[in-house]
Amino acid sequence: MSEKVHITVAKSAGFCPGVKNAIDKVLELAKHSKKPIYTLGPLIHNKQVIETLKEKNIHSVNAPSDIKEQHAILVIRAHGIPPGEEAAIRALDLEVVDATCPLVKHVQENIREHARKGYTTIIVGDRDHAEVVGLMGYAEGRVHVVDGPEEVKKLSRLDKANIVAQTTQEGDVFLAAAAAAREVAGELAVSNTICNPTKQRQKETVEFSKDSDLVIVVGGKNSANTARLFQICERLAKKAVHIEKEDELKPEHFKNARKIFITAGASTPSWMIEKVLEKARELAGETESPLLDKLAFGWKLLVTGSLYTALAAVALTYVCMKLEGAPISKKFLLMAGLFAFSLHMANRAVEKGAAAPDRARKLLFVKYRAQSRLAALICGALAIFLSAALGWKIFLTAAFFWFVGMLYPFKLPLGEKFGNFPASKDILTALGWAFMCAYAPGLWHGGAMHNSTQLAVFFAFLLVFTRSVLFGISHAHSDMIVGKENFYKAAGQPLTYFTLFAIFVLLSAILLSLKDAGWRPDLAASLLTGMLYYLALMLFFYFSRIPERITAETLIDTQFLILAALAWKP
Repeated sequence: MSEKVHITVAKSAGFCPGVKNAIDKVLELAKHSKKPIYTLGPLIHNKQVIETLKEKNIHSVNAPSDIKEQHAILVIRAHGIPPGEEAAIRALDLEVVDATCPLVKHVQENIREHARKGYTTIIVGDRDHAEVVGLMGYAEGRVHVVDGPEEVKKLSRLDKANIVAQTTQEGDVFLAAAAAAREVAGELAVSNTICNPTKQRQKETVEFSKDSDLVIVVGGKNSANTARLFQICERLAKKAVHIEKEDELKPEHFKNARKIFITAGASTPSWMIEKVLEKARELAGETESPLLDKLAFGWKLLVTGSLYTALAAVALTYVCMKLEGAPISKKFLLMAGLFAFSLHMANRAVEKGAAAPDRARKLLFVKYRAQSRLAALICGALAIFLSAALGWKIFLTAAFFWFVGMLYPFKLPLGEKFGNFPASKDILTALGWAFMCAYAPGLWHGGAMHNSTQLAVFFAFLLVFTRSVLFGISHAHSDMIVGKENFYKAAGQPLTYFTLFAIFVLLSAILLSLKDAGWRPDLAASLLTGMLYYLALMLFFYFSRIPERITAETLIDTQFLILAALAWKP
């Protein structure tokens, strides 16, 4: 029996903070401004992401003169530009937005400060790279660009020099260049300006490449930091390949490869790495059982096709009915499932560049896209039809939430205004689920003003808001193109996790007080136990690497099934 194939993906792979910052800025501009948006050169060195931005009418120009519209927005990309060029474009009739990476700005200021003190700057980097061209402008004309120690040795004698690195430079090359600079400079300031994300990426690459039969480096062919990663891998691994897309992988790459390592450049989104991982597994035969492959693909279809989400909505409706003391109605359970399926399926069918188009997504939203949309519409119509049989109040409210949810992704007045509001997607999702899973059953059973109904609505809203926020965290960590309609993007990591923990404490306190007060004590105790899964999930997301999309969605929606199972007996 052949040795089992083992594939490892770099923990450091995915967008670096500077790239995320630049993309977030242009996405917010696109969402809030009616002006045409241009970037001065490609925003990042990744063709697939650039194409996604073009779909959102964010285009690249080589020079400001290429912009014909008046009062357009021009974005300075993450690499930065020389100060003279920046001053020139700010004098034009353009709105200039600076998306320079903060770590690149640190290098710019370092060079400016030393140049004012009379130091000559030595930049260890690629002479023609956009970042280096920008850095040179801060040196007041006294600057040398070198690619390593050999070029440093050729420099004329310098009285005072400051040696810096392009932020994505290889660490060993910079240190060797600094050592050589001590021989040509009377006074030398060594400024190791390689950014920490690059250091971590290179350290991990070195560690795993030494023990790998094959290293796959994913990233743009014009990306300097990706090229450096590939050079490191070529030196250390038995075999290394540099690809931009998963379809560049060939069966011959995997011949005799049992230990495979996948890494990527700073401008490669995690969802592209997931596609490469899926293709590598297919070609390398990591999974020995065809049955397991079929089961895994079937589960991806179930989750991607929103059926698991529909089941989660049914489970939450059951829990809310138990909280309200309402009789369990199959009509409401079915209505909630159809409602959730319809909206989630419809929204996924219109997503562009927001998620990895894996096999399941291609099947549902490329090959059978029209059928998927039709299924979403039919299920939505059935949910509205069922609501009509339960009273006009339920019908009107259900129709309102369904139409708002269906219109949300489109550039229509209502969807656009609400979509511009921070965390709007999470709030709207929570409101829709809270109505369908809790308010509607309570209204039908005995009135919306009952304390038990208000409690169930509050409980459902907070749980679904948490669910949506966790989805947002998962999407952001997969480098999907999302904006501040997600709470995580709008609030940032610290406030997001503080809010999630506060919700956990609040819901747990409510259930504990209900138990102590003797109000459905068995049910309150069961749901309180279920909150431990919520806590474990939150801690897992905070302390561990966020899993890929299918696993993350499964873990998140499973909380509702656990609560329903715990509520079954009381």
